[in-house]
Amino acid sequence: MERSSDPDDDYLLALSEAGNADYLVTGDKNGLLDLDTQKGTRIISARDFAALF
Repeated sequence: MERSSDPDDDYLLALSEAGNADYLVTGDKNGLLDLDTQKGTRIISARDFAALF
């Protein structure tokens, strides 16, 4: 099932969904970060994730 604009990233989204992840931290500015969220997982940059702490 296609979940993102880059099919090579789909497995990451599937893993985060299967694991009920709260966050998916990525540097993929042209694909995953554009999604913002996917099935309850917030997709953020490492910088934004670090700022949470």
